Amino acid sequence: MNSILRLIELATISLLCLVSVTWAADPVTISSLQAYPEAYKMKVVQVTGMVSGYEMHHFIGTSSKLEKCVQSFLVDDGSGAIEASYAALCQMGPVLLKDGDQVTVEGHYLGTLDVKSVKKN
Repeated sequence: MNSILRLIELATISLLCLVSVTWAADPVTISSLQAYPEAYKMKVVQVTGMVSGYEMHHFIGTSSKLEKCVQSFLVDDGSGAIEASYAALCQMGPVLLKDGDQVTVEGHYLGTLDVKSVKKN
């Protein structure tokens, strides 16, 4: 019984390692995203650049009644600019941005970036 549990534990750890590798973001330039949009469609990518055109919107969920903060902005890496949006629960203290911030964002590419994580540089 102990050996079966150990085998299941090892299999689970191996699977989690594979999942984290699969979801790792590929660093790309914005010009590459714009030149080859089909190659990056729905993939998780990483872009580094400067924030401009920043806007913040607040929404209250109809069923959850939780406040959502949605930040919309452009990221410019010198090779081009792309629209991005970052949604998070306001109560969770999301990273708040402003024009001129240097950031690294990771998200799904859908013609724009659906941002999952933001790091100020």
